[in-house]
Amino acid sequence: MALDPSPRYRRDIDGLRAIAVTAVVLFHAGLYPLKSGFTGVDIFFVISGFLIGGIVYRDVGAGRFRFDAFYARRAARILPALMAVIASVTILGIVLASPQDYRQIAIGAIAALSGWSNILFWRQVNYFSPDAHLDPFLMTWSLGVEEQFYLLFPFLLLALRRLPRPVVLGAIGALCLGSFMLAVIGMGHWPTAVFYLLPTRAWELGAGTFLAIARAGATAPLPARPANILGFTGIGLVGLSVCLFNEHTPFPRLAALLPVGGTLALLLAERSIVNRLILSARPFVGVGLVSYSWYLWHWPLMAFTWLCMAQPARPVQLVVVAFVSLGLAVLSWRYIEQPFRHVRLPSRTVLLRYGSATALCGVALAAIYMSQGFPARFNPALAKTQASLTAGRGGSCLANYGDARPNTSFACVHDTGRLQIALLGDSHAAALAPALSRIAREGGYDFVQFTKSSCPPLLGATRLMPQHPGHAATCALYNERAISLVAHNPEVQLVVLTGYWSAPYETDASDDAYVDPTHPVDDGVVAGIARMQAALVRTETILTHAGKKVIVLGDVPHFRLDPAREAVTAFMPVRAWIEHRLDPGPARAGGIAPLPWVIPPAPAIENAVHAAATTIGGITYASLYDRFCTPQGCRFSRESASLYVDSQHLSGAGGEFALNGLIDVAPSTMADK
Repeated sequence: MALDPSPRYRRDIDGLRAIAVTAVVLFHAGLYPLKSGFTGVDIFFVISGFLIGGIVYRDVGAGRFRFDAFYARRAARILPALMAVIASVTILGIVLASPQDYRQIAIGAIAALSGWSNILFWRQVNYFSPDAHLDPFLMTWSLGVEEQFYLLFPFLLLALRRLPRPVVLGAIGALCLGSFMLAVIGMGHWPTAVFYLLPTRAWELGAGTFLAIARAGATAPLPARPANILGFTGIGLVGLSVCLFNEHTPFPRLAALLPVGGTLALLLAERSIVNRLILSARPFVGVGLVSYSWYLWHWPLMAFTWLCMAQPARPVQLVVVAFVSLGLAVLSWRYIEQPFRHVRLPSRTVLLRYGSATALCGVALAAIYMSQGFPARFNPALAKTQASLTAGRGGSCLANYGDARPNTSFACVHDTGRLQIALLGDSHAAALAPALSRIAREGGYDFVQFTKSSCPPLLGATRLMPQHPGHAATCALYNERAISLVAHNPEVQLVVLTGYWSAPYETDASDDAYVDPTHPVDDGVVAGIARMQAALVRTETILTHAGKKVIVLGDVPHFRLDPAREAVTAFMPVRAWIEHRLDPGPARAGGIAPLPWVIPPAPAIENAVHAAATTIGGITYASLYDRFCTPQGCRFSRESASLYVDSQHLSGAGGEFALNGLIDVAPSTMADK
């Protein structure tokens, strides 16, 4: 593999790219040591700022900067490989993507081509967002951040071009500090926006640019001793950054200082032993050269692998995919990246050609999007199945994170003057709303729904979620208001309380816990469960003293497979064939998953909920887990209909299955209460 012969070329920077991309890819493959391999993106940001920002500064200072030449180089660097990936994903999607998946592929590809992927994914993130693993273009969010940065950054340097370098450094340093502080402060209020958007990521690119400008006048690299100190420090910080954190670490916050600081140290330590003997070694350089193509190719292939499997892909399977994508990356670098980057044409001609190609791609992708993903590719029953599954996801009566007020609109408080049945709980409760609403309607009752994501119906306890700062307080306030509204409404006769009681202590819940709303500090699992039990008793007491009949429902089974994806795959022959080759188990399940495929409710939680329901006389308790499961396994579909919309939330059909024969609301019975 030939290396760039440019005199300004630094082999060690390609070696650093190799570390960054390998960390990202193997993190996505689920290899345990690289728990925070996502920090490879932060390393890329710093490198990009150092190289591209430095070039812009030198060109502006020399009076030779031209917007058309700059953006022509950016287009030639970014678009050819990206367009090849988009074309490949679109072709594969014809047989592997459902209409909804294909529509998402189209909008994701349009966003990637136009440089606003990060904004798209920021806007799409909510409690019932499609699984991020299944979006082939999720990785392009970082390209969006970079392109937006370089859309604005040249204007900043042009505005500062007549000022001395210390003043320019001061201005860039101040902007970086402001961006970093915004990330630190904003993480407590808008964590998703902080992760995806430019204002809170600009400091990482700016840090690299700051270093490039600071070193612009240097005539020689650092002496050996300080270079070696920086080199070993930098590689240590980078190594820690890819292993020390996890997906639940608030990021980019103070934790981002490790990859950014380590990268800056290695960029400065050009002549260190680490840079010369490790980062400049041929294997590192080779991977670094193809790092952009590898970054682009690995994620779509993994996304399609996840899409074609009902159960989570195993790390060994994803590592194989990673190596396949590396082979494609080498071909992409050799036959796509290199030829297009070295074409010698006028800048305006280059921009015109890429603009035209982008527009044509956009038209084709828009056709896919506007056609609802070309549903005619498959059996019409597939579209109906997906529509029914989509209808079971959330709804306007499920309050999102940050919402503290119950929705009292007619859609959620159906009040025509009749007696009412009320449903209180979280998203698992909301999944039961269609079935319970039907039961109420057929019994001659109105229906009230007060549900909030990740917020079980408790007074005196709330769910702490470090990934959603402020949720504990808003959940507690929401419950106070919702339970008060129900308790003081004389028309409400029956109240159903349910939720995902085990959620804070599931293995993927990070540091979630049940805590005291007035002092939201995790004091251990045992204390948290006891607090939840006492809070549920308090909730029941208030409602029963208000004259309400109360029913408490336990957890539903949580599957290690995705029943909804299984229901969709059944109508897609190629995807079903691939799934059978990768993981034949679900195809033989017949709608019942063996117990190893099921995550049962934590016994301590289930016992606590049951004990709370039986502490007060007159409370009815039912285990939903027992309605789905036997010693042989747990049912996830019935008569070709999925009982779930994902691995844990019931579908409309699932709600009907769960409540069938469980709640008797005959008017004569209710009138006697």
